[in-house]
Amino acid sequence: MHYRQALSSRTARRVIIRRTVQGVIMGSGAPLGWALIQLLRGIDPQADISANLPLYLYMLFGTMLVFAAFGFYVGKQEGLMQQRSLRDTLTGLCNLRHFRDRLDAETIDARRHGTALSLIFFDLDHFKRVNDTYGHAAGDIVLVSVAECVSAVLRKNELFARIGGEEFAVLLPHTSLDQAGQLAERLLEVVHDLPITIGTGTEIAITMSLGVVCLQPDEDAGTFTERADEAMYQAKNTGRDRVFIA
Repeated sequence: MHYRQALSSRTARRVIIRRTVQGVIMGSGAPLGWALIQLLRGIDPQADISANLPLYLYMLFGTMLVFAAFGFYVGKQEGLMQQRSLRDTLTGLCNLRHFRDRLDAETIDARRHGTALSLIFFDLDHFKRVNDTYGHAAGDIVLVSVAECVSAVLRKNELFARIGGEEFAVLLPHTSLDQAGQLAERLLEVVHDLPITIGTGTEIAITMSLGVVCLQPDEDAGTFTERADEAMYQAKNTGRDRVFIA
């Protein structure tokens, strides 16, 4: 599953390049090590290199290639592990840990530069009924379907995260409250129209309650998320299946 809101591949590429370069550097030490061994044996390294130049070149480029390949593999695995540690295992979305990190960074950036930052919290209405009626496997299908549906609407710079069982957050840099409210209405609409089929053809209709807030001057990340959470519960308390803008 691919989500544009998941971690940027740029981070993974940096890890791969760093480990590959480290492998090249380590591999380049092979001929130097052999020359040192020859010196300890009483053999003139300069004469030995001149007499066995192809061997030294083979050790240089051969070991560099091997270590570079190994470094590439290690970097790729390390990048995958970093990505997985910041993603929700079921939906592939960013998890709570990554959401909090990005929220802190975006909040600081917005306050420093005076730019707009909005936040949408939403959860699925009566989701417990789905699990109780159809089972947790059906609930997982619903969560994944909603994640895919919402992801298709969002832009690349908008962070979409699963922050709880059936709770999600959308972090919107450079987005005003009005723009965030319009997006929330759009998300409500597309999930309304989302066909979710489970088992032998049973269709489930899903609705959401969404709370929308915009960062206030001098507001910290903690208060920001508390207001978004309160707005979401206002949407639930006033009838569900709606957007509440605070």
